Amino acid sequence: MSYEKKAVIIGGGIAGVQAAVTLKGMSVTLISDEPFLPYYRMRIEEVLGGKDPETLYMHPLSWYEEQGIEYVSGSVASISKGSVSLTSGKTISYDKLLIATGSQARRLSLPGGRKESFVLRTLADALALRASLEKADSFTVIGGGLLGLEAACSVAEDFSIPVNVIETAPYILPRQLDEESAGILQKKLGEKGVSVIVSGNVESADDKYVYLQDKRRIPSAVLCFSVGVNPCKALAENAGIKTDRAIVINQHLETSMENVYAAGDAAELDGHTFGLAMHAREMGMAAARSMMGEDIIYTPSEPSALLKIGGVDVVSLGSVDGDKRVETDGDKRRTIFVKDGIVRGAVLINDKASMMKVKTMIGQKA
Repeated sequence: MSYEKKAVIIGGGIAGVQAAVTLKGMSVTLISDEPFLPYYRMRIEEVLGGKDPETLYMHPLSWYEEQGIEYVSGSVASISKGSVSLTSGKTISYDKLLIATGSQARRLSLPGGRKESFVLRTLADALALRASLEKADSFTVIGGGLLGLEAACSVAEDFSIPVNVIETAPYILPRQLDEESAGILQKKLGEKGVSVIVSGNVESADDKYVYLQDKRRIPSAVLCFSVGVNPCKALAENAGIKTDRAIVINQHLETSMENVYAAGDAAELDGHTFGLAMHAREMGMAAARSMMGEDIIYTPSEPSALLKIGGVDVVSLGSVDGDKRVETDGDKRRTIFVKDGIVRGAVLINDKASMMKVKTMIGQKA
């Protein structure tokens, strides 16, 4: 089937694939610069334990063909009005363009002469980290974020070596958890062989140790950073599209360049950036609808995260700010956060069954 209008999507993450699936009545080209088919990024710690990267793929190549999506493996060199140029020299024209380039993992520059360190953001990162771990006698993660904690648990389980997590905040996952819930999770991590150091300020690192400001030294034959991400905005910036921390969009997901849209980690709406899969999926769908001419207004959902770390199910919903109301039942714990008489969020430990019920409470009177 041939279409008059052409849509091009740069980026094979959740936002890009969701947009490609949602677009109707247009030919769709999806461009990804990774050597793998689009995959579930939040599962890449499974590769550390030996899983084949292909088990993380969202879909096989044949699926894209069946959906009428042209899949292009390559890197975009530049964007101009009406076309994108690949580093291979190929030019692809478009009527509508979506930039869903995601984000890159940050690294810290530490004194001390360490020769090698890792991040865990892509499948290629996971494979490189796994190769290094196979000959290591200790592992340290700097940063107590979601991927960092999951990686630490995976390594402790599969490699049977000392594993440390160094977090600068007073407790782990401060954006998702309250201090008491974080303490419960930290205890469980310790039982799994993951030693968590909070309020840990790193001073330097050599090839054997990470040194803290309080003079402690942490064995670190392999060192991984999990200290956040930077939105990939260079393509847009070089094309003259308005950027700030990320690519600036309006509520229609439109950028400052006509017929160009942005979604996912690479996008910034009303001064806010997004780092959750749920928002990437929402924005991909909303961008596609906007590209098709629908008059959509995108409003981000309240953030939520469903984690399984160290054998503990943790659900974080909305904001963890306000007065706490705690209910416990055996190993289950439910913490509801109330501010100005309104339920603002919740943290559920080993209580996934209550997730949907509690979710409907957020925004309602306590």
